[in-house]
Amino acid sequence: MMRSLFKDLSWPERITFAVLILTVVSIALWWRLGIIAVPVLAAASLMKMLCTRRLGNRSLTATQRFCLWAMIAYGLLYVISAIVTTNHAEGWFKVGVKLYFLVLPALCLLGDTAYLTSTRIRALFQVLTATLILRFALCLAICAIRLAQGTPFAALSNWQLDPLGMHHNYLALYLITAVAFLYTGIVRVPKADRRRQLPVLIGAAAVLIVYLFVISSRSGIVSLALLLVACLVHITFFLKNYKVALSVVVLAGALAAGLYLAMPSMFDRFEALHLNRVADDRVVTWQCGMKTAREHLLFGHGSGDYMPQLLASYEEMNYPKAVKNNFNAHNQYIETLLETGLVGLAVLLVMFFAPFVAAFTKRQRSLLSVLAIIVIASQCFFESMLNRQMGVQFIALVYCLLILSQKSASRLSQSDES
Repeated sequence: MMRSLFKDLSWPERITFAVLILTVVSIALWWRLGIIAVPVLAAASLMKMLCTRRLGNRSLTATQRFCLWAMIAYGLLYVISAIVTTNHAEGWFKVGVKLYFLVLPALCLLGDTAYLTSTRIRALFQVLTATLILRFALCLAICAIRLAQGTPFAALSNWQLDPLGMHHNYLALYLITAVAFLYTGIVRVPKADRRRQLPVLIGAAAVLIVYLFVISSRSGIVSLALLLVACLVHITFFLKNYKVALSVVVLAGALAAGLYLAMPSMFDRFEALHLNRVADDRVVTWQCGMKTAREHLLFGHGSGDYMPQLLASYEEMNYPKAVKNNFNAHNQYIETLLETGLVGLAVLLVMFFAPFVAAFTKRQRSLLSVLAIIVIASQCFFESMLNRQMGVQFIALVYCLLILSQKSASRLSQSDES
């Protein structure tokens, strides 16, 4: 199958597509590799443009161009903020983090991406899924080796920073996006192939969901629940398959019960959130973030200047843990308000949801885009996802792929999805 993906491609396109595959693998396996892989991808794309002498992407629709320009506008917003902010060093550091929102959509606009058909884009998500399953196996192997070397089991059971060094909320973003992709594969399987393909797809989704529970990400579980609701809406109202919808509810309930018996500590975190008399860490950071944001609501404090103001708010709330660890707002929407105000929040929302709206249009309906954007947007509610490389790399790349996939996306109907 992999060989067929390179068939009929010119050699510059083959090289670029191969580097794109390696970029997906690098980001999913160990995000630090993405720091190297993304510049290599940019170099390969520039090489393709020079060799093919094609500058400007004529295969894009007007909607796709708008969505890509929205991503660039978000990156440029931080360039402007870095210029006007007092702490220029911190401001330009933020530009460096957000650079992928300038580079990747610019490459899509300048270079011909006609070779990235929906089949090849789906193959990239297949690579992402396979890499995450491999990653889980590697983490289990690392823990087994450490256990054999005498490391206490209790020291190995906490995977909030897993053995390969990924923060659990960012890893949850990767995992649930892959689960969303697997669902779109499940509903696309032809009847003749269901006995052969469905067990593989469902098994892969189950492995990723177990991985999600092992890393103990509350925000990931919430996003997974939202994804489940979106899938049930799709099955019930678009596919009109009520038996399958009921089966999914029963299966999800059985899985939740099994995980509760196997890993009760994950559910204890939700009980602590409900029963604890002291406000949860995230609630406090959100309160402090909103209080600080109101002081400069329209344009924000500046990407380089907002952090001292936020830390001062933590001190007023008697929250020394946040001051000691320099906590951000743990919410991308509040974080954007702090940095660039309502103007920046408006740009962020356009960037996030323009592809989502486009995915519902008659000619460009895309189930994968709808589900993936629900996952990403919900995760940004619980974490400042665009303040770290491990979040920016993934989200920028996935958004570009989703936008490009809509040129040949099928309708959200039973005939097109099955």
